[in-house]
Amino acid sequence: MTGRIVRFSRLVTLIGGSISAVVGILWSLLYINRLTDEARVLADMRDEIGKRMTTIQAAASEYFIANQQGDLVFVLAHQGNARQDLAALIYKGNMLDRETPVRNMIGALAMARQLDYRQTYDAFDQLNQTARQNLTTETFFAVKQREKEIITQGQDLAGTLLGQQFEIRKAINANDAAQHKARVIGAVFSILSTLLLLFASIATRNQTPEAAEEAAAATY
Repeated sequence: MTGRIVRFSRLVTLIGGSISAVVGILWSLLYINRLTDEARVLADMRDEIGKRMTTIQAAASEYFIANQQGDLVFVLAHQGNARQDLAALIYKGNMLDRETPVRNMIGALAMARQLDYRQTYDAFDQLNQTARQNLTTETFFAVKQREKEIITQGQDLAGTLLGQQFEIRKAINANDAAQHKARVIGAVFSILSTLLLLFASIATRNQTPEAAEEAAAATY
């Protein structure tokens, strides 16, 4: 009777230990690996949004500086004692300088599919060329108005991207918590399987001679 109990206990612990080990391995391969892949995708999305926001912020910052300089140049160019030839050259240079950040902003908006890059840039470039060729109040403020619309649209996009990045960061934090919990559960399965297999080994070694003889007799 004792031998049967020992054999049954050993069988139960061996099966339980084996199942726990298999479950732990599958848990690690399937669930934890899926969480890891998901975290990598989320991190890539976060970084990509960060790059786009950096591009938008840099374009807006460069434009504001060039715009302030352009306003000053335009005012000075219309002073009665100003050298018109020199003022015109500086004015044209400023219009080219401010075109670059606007073009970058158009590119950022095009990547977000908020406008068509070629159509928008060609129209703006034509407006900018007209202002460079004709130093008038009308052409100058026409360019400024279009620039303002593009820069404002880009800043609105930056706000949207910031909200998206916040949600992604929340998802990353939730994923980190899930990974931590999953690893704890995996460790529990691993410890459980080790203890069960250890118990089975101890039970086998601690068999009484009578139980061992009974077990051997039952085997044959």
